[in-house]
Amino acid sequence: MKNSVALLKYKQSPDSLREAIALCDGFSGLKPAARILIKPNLVMWDNNLPISPFGVFTTTRLVEDLVLLLQEAGCTDITIGDGSMTAKPGSSTADAFVGLGYESLVTKYHVKLVDFNKSPGLKLRDAWGYEMQVAKEVLDTNFLINMPVLKTHGQTKVSLGIKNLKGCLKMSSKRLCHDPARGGLEHAFSVLPDLVKPALTIIDGIYALEQGPLVSGKAIRKNVVIVSKDILGADLVAAKSIGYDPEDILHFKELAHRTGKSLDLNNYQVKGEKLENHITPLKWDWPWTKDDIGPLAFERAGIHNVEAPKYDETVCSGCSLTSYVVNMLVLSAVQGKPAPVSLPRIEILNGKKRQARAGYDATVLIGNCIAKANAQNPHIRKALKVTGCPPEYLDIVETLRGAGLDVKDNAYVDALHQQYVRYEGKPEFSWRFFGK
Repeated sequence: MKNSVALLKYKQSPDSLREAIALCDGFSGLKPAARILIKPNLVMWDNNLPISPFGVFTTTRLVEDLVLLLQEAGCTDITIGDGSMTAKPGSSTADAFVGLGYESLVTKYHVKLVDFNKSPGLKLRDAWGYEMQVAKEVLDTNFLINMPVLKTHGQTKVSLGIKNLKGCLKMSSKRLCHDPARGGLEHAFSVLPDLVKPALTIIDGIYALEQGPLVSGKAIRKNVVIVSKDILGADLVAAKSIGYDPEDILHFKELAHRTGKSLDLNNYQVKGEKLENHITPLKWDWPWTKDDIGPLAFERAGIHNVEAPKYDETVCSGCSLTSYVVNMLVLSAVQGKPAPVSLPRIEILNGKKRQARAGYDATVLIGNCIAKANAQNPHIRKALKVTGCPPEYLDIVETLRGAGLDVKDNAYVDALHQQYVRYEGKPEFSWRFFGK
């Protein structure tokens, strides 16, 4: 018997989600006394910066729809939890809950909110014998509902149901997912469903994100909801809806190979809309130079001496954002200046394994891991280390200036502001989907 995946156009709340859940019998086995945990995607928040939520976070509207439907089914013990990327004050999971309107759900429906970063961790071993710590609430629930966003990912091409389970891990285990000695990020994703077993996966495609998974991406209004009790089936349909075949995604292939599951969409029963009518190809990455010495934007801006190779799979979530920060800062060093701008010859690295190359005046090492990996590198003429996990923004600014780049303090904030205003005045991008 084929596993069902519901694909519906989002038309109104809560009816669209109600129909999608019914199509795949998503509430089968749900009892009114169940301890329910809803896991949205609250990847990163920042009270101090202009944040565009579209395609980045699970819409608060769809989470509220789910709570309503659960209460219609007689359920009262409902918790919403996640473990957001926390780098500084104002960026905690609690801040994300406030910024995205979750406190109103507490008031209206008496749900509980939990920050997995503050939860006790319980140790489990994955399919390869590696120890991982999972937030206690995730293992205490008897009906976990996984609610990712329909978006791309700069390291793994897509960030969907399987990847969203990473947010259930404790921070130390999240970092281990990027450890090349453990097989790397895609490998880690492929075993997450062994540790965390959702009863239902609801992929929020009201908005979808190109060049994700963070606020630097470009959102579109897509208006689909994808629901299944089969997490891989949901992800296969979702990936195809943004232009990716199952064979394109390494963690899909690893999971299917190990478990015997099928990657063939013909072996799943897609109910509701026809998948071929809802395919919108989205780019997963920014354009980089062919020789991988930096983003294509550097070349277009006339930057030739500064080289910042694309981050690899070993870069953790915190430092992946610093790559975007660094690129915006480097570009700011030439903006508004007549070409050509004389720049020092420097290389900028991050992650856990890249090795500095010879021939540079200075090598900027962003983060503790890359500094450690290059501690004895004989090719480095002058090492400029930006310590931290992840490093502080102002430390990056000062280090780049120390390397001879006249970067602008507000380059990153200005870039985020441009992202923010991109959606203003467009009725399809509405904060009402995020509790406002």
